[in-house]
Amino acid sequence: MYSWRATIGLISPGTGVNMERDFERFVPEGVGVATTRIPFSGFPSPDGLMDMVSHLRDIASIFRDAEHDCVMFGCTSGSLVGGPGFDQKCIQTIEEACGWPGLTTSTVLIKGFKELGVFRPAIVTPYPDETNDIEVNFLKQQGIHATGIIGMDFPEDDIAQIQPSRVYRYVKKMDKTNADCIFISCTGLNVLDLIEVIETDFGLPVITSNQVTLWGALRHSQVGTKIPYLGKLFTL
Repeated sequence: MYSWRATIGLISPGTGVNMERDFERFVPEGVGVATTRIPFSGFPSPDGLMDMVSHLRDIASIFRDAEHDCVMFGCTSGSLVGGPGFDQKCIQTIEEACGWPGLTTSTVLIKGFKELGVFRPAIVTPYPDETNDIEVNFLKQQGIHATGIIGMDFPEDDIAQIQPSRVYRYVKKMDKTNADCIFISCTGLNVLDLIEVIETDFGLPVITSNQVTLWGALRHSQVGTKIPYLGKLFTL
């Protein structure tokens, strides 16, 4: 039995595989992860994200017939694009569709900030400005005040193909003077192997979307495994 400690359902935006791979790499022994995809155009504009969320009920219903400790909508911008409280609407949709506890990346993100005791993130994203503005406002309503946000320029057609080195360079050049943490937003990014390096180089705790999604799903499922390689958050 692979899931004797917990079973997590994961709904991943359909254009990338990095979140699934990150879960596979770091999920603790005894925790099973069942994944599925939700249709997504690949461009994280507000309209594109809202279109993705319109499929959430149908996709979540896939998990109805087997017990899950939680079913996670693993998308940061998609679970907050409707503004404050939108993540809770997504959770309600998931729970109505499958009958198991729902979670979203943006929901556990807020929990992660509070667990670390940090409230002033410097943020790097692959989003357009209008999506960044929505994210900043969502966080602000939860008491998290961004000191700055950078939307990366990148030549790749797919966010999942953005090189980690490019993300690191954006983190390095952004103004972190008043920040008490660094947040790298988007579950499509391949950045888990940067966490330890960034925390060492810049002396600030790091939250990434995939890291906090995994952390939130595990802690909700009462799995307390610590993974120091994934940063200060995973030592708590």
